[in-house]
Amino acid sequence: MTYKQTFENCFSSTENGDQDWVRTAFMKALSQTETIASSLSVLKDEGRLPILELPEKLDDLTALSEHPFVTEKDYNRFVVVGIGGSSLGAQVLVNIRNKDDAPYLHFWDTLDYHVMRPHLSGSKLKETRFLLVSKSGTTPEILAQVLLVIEALNNEGGMRAVSQQCLVICEPGDNPLGYIADKWNIPRLDHDPDVGGRYSAFSLVGALPALIAGIDMNEVRRGAKEVLDDTLTNPESAPRVSAALNHALSDICDVRMNVLMPYSKQLEPFTHWFRQLWAESVGKEGRGSTPLNALGPIDQHSQLQLWLDGPNDKFFTLIINQDDDASPLMDVSLADNIPELDYLKNHRISDVVHAEAHATAKTLADRGKYLRCIYIETLDERTIGALMMHFMLETIFTCHLLGVNPFDQPAVEEGKRLTKMYLKGEG
Repeated sequence: MTYKQTFENCFSSTENGDQDWVRTAFMKALSQTETIASSLSVLKDEGRLPILELPEKLDDLTALSEHPFVTEKDYNRFVVVGIGGSSLGAQVLVNIRNKDDAPYLHFWDTLDYHVMRPHLSGSKLKETRFLLVSKSGTTPEILAQVLLVIEALNNEGGMRAVSQQCLVICEPGDNPLGYIADKWNIPRLDHDPDVGGRYSAFSLVGALPALIAGIDMNEVRRGAKEVLDDTLTNPESAPRVSAALNHALSDICDVRMNVLMPYSKQLEPFTHWFRQLWAESVGKEGRGSTPLNALGPIDQHSQLQLWLDGPNDKFFTLIINQDDDASPLMDVSLADNIPELDYLKNHRISDVVHAEAHATAKTLADRGKYLRCIYIETLDERTIGALMMHFMLETIFTCHLLGVNPFDQPAVEEGKRLTKMYLKGEG
């Protein structure tokens, strides 16, 4: 496995003396994951849960790797027009590469016009291709952005520019985005209707931007498959243990917040992806815990005080990359070897990050906080695939333990309906 996890204070003595109850609740929940795993295996084998089939597929990646958006080198900029699940998974995958590498990928995951405007005129417009993504084909934010893109390209080079520089991903059948694609002769790829947006990172929604960026999707899926295979067969696999513990801490210790804090700037999009995955999946029928995303060491200077000295109602997960970076050794002679800098002598930047991560972990543990540390040896395609599959499965198992559907989002649809109504002046 490309990662390992450890726990602190989840089964040891607590202020309320709840450790025995937590262990009992944990063991009960863990035993229930066996039935869940069996059900998931059946759904996977019967082809009724595509997100669990993707890790072992290769043929679709071969076809995607031959797509003109990947093979043609006439454009050095790409804009992914998507929001939520249509964007976050791709951002996670793309972000593990060097940001200075061409081609340059930009994600319009906002409706702030100042973010969009630079790509809609001049030389940037001419050298940019646009990947227009909406699972349903009805997402208001995406349709608004798509109209801006088409207008700009049409004004610059007519229908030929629109057709050549755009690609649509949406569900098959009739929907507004599909209609626009057909009208403007924009190539269209089908989004599997049975793959929810927040679970779509391993599908073409995440894979195509990743392939454009030079990410090895075979390795991503390999890492995912290793975790999936282990989870469906091993009662003590990491995702099942984590789901059972989440459930036990919520039930016995009234833990209501789930904090994810990686010590890697490259994993910052991962925290945003996890936040959506967890919130939209578990938050139903008055149940679930609130996901909080953070980033180390930055949030040591903003949130750590509350975490250490505030209410003990959070489950913390620190992701610690143990790899050394390529930064030069620090030369304290540049500051005349003053004694105050002795602790930095001959260390790399990564040494400082590692020290801060371990210091935060120990401080949280010493304060009796519920803590998990996930250690990775290096951040590469196989590792990111494993981490994403871990958290997908941890989320799915937790939902089943809570008795809620991991794959729907009924409360969100009302907001979409009202948005359209207000824009029509009917509110």
